[in-house]
Amino acid sequence: MRVLFTTWAWPSHLYPMVPFAWALQAAGHEVRVATTAGLVDAVNRAGLTAVDIGPDPDLPGMATRDGLASWHSQKRWPRDWWSDPRRLNYEQVELLRALGGKQIRMAEAMADGLVDLARRWRPDLIIHDAVTFAGAVAGAVTGAPTVATMWGSTAVPRNERELGTDQPLPEYHALFEPFGVEPRWDPVFWLDPCPPSLRVPGPHRRVSYRYVPYNGPGSMPAWVLDPVTRPRVCLTWGVTSGRIGAGAAAALPETLTALAKLGVEVLLAVTPGQLDALGKLPKEVVAAGPIPLHQVLPTCAAVVHQGGGGTTMTAAVCGTPQVILSPRPEQMMTGDRLEDVGAGLHLAQNDFAEGLGEAIGEAVARILDDPRFREQAMALRAEMLAQPSPADLVPELCAVADSQGHTGDAVRHERQRR
Repeated sequence: MRVLFTTWAWPSHLYPMVPFAWALQAAGHEVRVATTAGLVDAVNRAGLTAVDIGPDPDLPGMATRDGLASWHSQKRWPRDWWSDPRRLNYEQVELLRALGGKQIRMAEAMADGLVDLARRWRPDLIIHDAVTFAGAVAGAVTGAPTVATMWGSTAVPRNERELGTDQPLPEYHALFEPFGVEPRWDPVFWLDPCPPSLRVPGPHRRVSYRYVPYNGPGSMPAWVLDPVTRPRVCLTWGVTSGRIGAGAAAALPETLTALAKLGVEVLLAVTPGQLDALGKLPKEVVAAGPIPLHQVLPTCAAVVHQGGGGTTMTAAVCGTPQVILSPRPEQMMTGDRLEDVGAGLHLAQNDFAEGLGEAIGEAVARILDDPRFREQAMALRAEMLAQPSPADLVPELCAVADSQGHTGDAVRHERQRR
């Protein structure tokens, strides 16, 4: 079977795909990952075969203009707003529409190159990131079935539709017009690593799987195996926020000071640029650099981060209590759900004009003092480990191609062997 993965050039959307691509390759299937130029090296370093389908659009620029300028400076939105959009005001609804418009423009930039590749390579199955709508276009043009991957979002993102309806945005419909095909509204299903207890309920078919951490290539430092002599707290500030110029990096010094007062070891896992901006660090702080988080989080009593899907799922599968400092609405929803199940605490970053570092220190102190946070984090880990692995789902992915009449030689051979 030939399987074409695709995502726009953002590592946090590629990484959840990697274990599925590994599993399919190990089962003997042909795998390619189509993306734009900026992500090609990351794909190849993951041991996969990249196909460059064109130059990168200006994603950082798209994320901070054309109605999205305030997306990264929102104060706390209503709890569970995704399932009850009537709670949102006009400005919030317009922000979500602008987000959908940005994602559709990303798809426009990728569609020609991706469709051309799909026409020539003829995949039996297309697996695309949930907001990489160019994958749906390629599926509609070639007839290949499509499956969407999620990255840890608590709800299925439907930013291509009018909020609270099944009606697509006009721009989404227009994506398909140059290719003379009817729009493809839905994948066969969504592959979802978010544990059921964290999910916002919805009508979509979500196939659960065990989150397998892949945070990029990296070596395990020898000190990870040393005994931990005092509580270790990991602080990571998010690569995405750094790339788009958003986030609460200005509060990092204050946060480090507040955490140091707790008598803990602070493990600072940030980018080199973020580290350089901090200057001299307190003696309680260990600068780990951009280390793959799954290597260190099992040794940590808590982790402080911005609520991105990859960090949230990695911490959850490691059983580490979390303090989520959310800058944007989707991370606010994640923080609320994590707090609801008792596996962490949630602070909305932009609710604080001052005192953010102190509030983070207080939240970490609560987690360290109350063993119930660790107990609930371990319960969340057990729930995730009970889900099928990516390798377990390979036969189901083969069945999708088979049922749609897109069975390649590898699938036929596998079914005959079984």
